[in-house]
Amino acid sequence: MGLLGFLKRGPNAEESIKNEGFEVSDCSMECLTCTAKFPASLSFKDDDNSALYGNTLPFGLHAIVPTNKCDWEHDATLKLKTIANAVAKWALNSKLEGLGESSDIKVSCSSLSSNDLECKEDYMNETRGDVLLLPFFVWVRNITLDNASGVLTRVVGDLIKFRADGLTEFPSVKYEAFPDVRVEVDRSKSYVFLCSHKTRDKKCGITAPIMKKEFEINLRDEGLYRDASDDREGGVRIAYVNHVGGHKFAANVIIYLRESGKNIWLARCRPNNVQPIIEECILKDGKVWPNYVRRVQKFTPIEW
Repeated sequence: MGLLGFLKRGPNAEESIKNEGFEVSDCSMECLTCTAKFPASLSFKDDDNSALYGNTLPFGLHAIVPTNKCDWEHDATLKLKTIANAVAKWALNSKLEGLGESSDIKVSCSSLSSNDLECKEDYMNETRGDVLLLPFFVWVRNITLDNASGVLTRVVGDLIKFRADGLTEFPSVKYEAFPDVRVEVDRSKSYVFLCSHKTRDKKCGITAPIMKKEFEINLRDEGLYRDASDDREGGVRIAYVNHVGGHKFAANVIIYLRESGKNIWLARCRPNNVQPIIEECILKDGKVWPNYVRRVQKFTPIEW
């Protein structure tokens, strides 16, 4: 869809969102008691003049690659001999069917860690690592540069089938061709990703830590916050990701809800929006505000 098509969709955002199976919140998007703010030096005066809803394309799978970093090279997945690059190449050439609305695969580097470290600026991508596959809420662990494409094709193909079959228990999966690879279910209630890619745009590097802190505070009040060392089921994990497009719409907030299979992509968010986002989007299973939505998607929910 071209730019003209995107702009035409703006006035019909509420109707389109409802047609996607999402409810529109009748609560305020702003928390009046929130005192956190972005620095006054950040200017957003030119950010609110364009249509928001529908200005990012749908995708059928989001592959999250842990890197322990908060910032990345300008093109985060182009660095050769890294797991992120191997996954990005696989995604570009993949021809999988059954992913949902779109067969496109989004790949993101993230501050998530495979070894309980977070946000180490001196961390170097290794030739062996893990990948989180959303909206399946499944980890593929211990893949290598050499087997990433083969492993992900096999695993994602199986996940599509498992979901289509409505499995209520995740089967024990082992692949003789890849004996060191493990496939594990992630029991989190939700994931929330914030763009922190300051190399691409300084706004994201400044706004993301402020948003993350506000999410952590409010999620702790709900007993839902989970850090890297807390593997209790049913929590919410907050992490940074690299450039997701549309930095003029900072802060971008991408949410995955496990039980309903919903994906919510919000933009133009501020710290005083965090509590309403938790209450309406996460706790009330996907209620949204059309003026803040870039895209919503509803995937077939997983049962495992």
